[in-house]
Amino acid sequence: MRQFLLVFTGVVIVVVLLNLGANWQEKRDTVYQDNVPFMRAKMQYTNSIVEGLALENFASISKNAQDLKLMSYESTWQVFQSPDYVALSRDFRESAGRLQAAAKSKNIDGAMLSYFEVTLNCVRCHKVVRQKRQVETDKASKNK
Repeated sequence: MRQFLLVFTGVVIVVVLLNLGANWQEKRDTVYQDNVPFMRAKMQYTNSIVEGLALENFASISKNAQDLKLMSYESTWQVFQSPDYVALSRDFRESAGRLQAAAKSKNIDGAMLSYFEVTLNCVRCHKVVRQKRQVETDKASKNK
């Protein structure tokens, strides 16, 4: 039980930090302004997953994991078409699929670990996107 609480607390902390980071990024960087509704939808799904984990609501976990996975196929998601971005998107879909499978089998420990993996994939991908956008911004500044 103690290990569960430690893992769950870690997951909640990561989600809170991601939410704070998303809000800070939204205020700081106008490049993302077109994607704010899309990002808010992603955050709603992730928040619902955390709630589902806390309440062991496997139907909610499964549905929201599926919705996240489906979002990754939308055009708004396809920010870049580089090999690393495509691989990160694939990794995200795979981890969301594992989360959905764990929820369907009512495996709370597997669901928690899979959710953590989904979160890691989100953070890794957003890091790559920020770096690529910074390179684009730097190039545009040099060309002025």
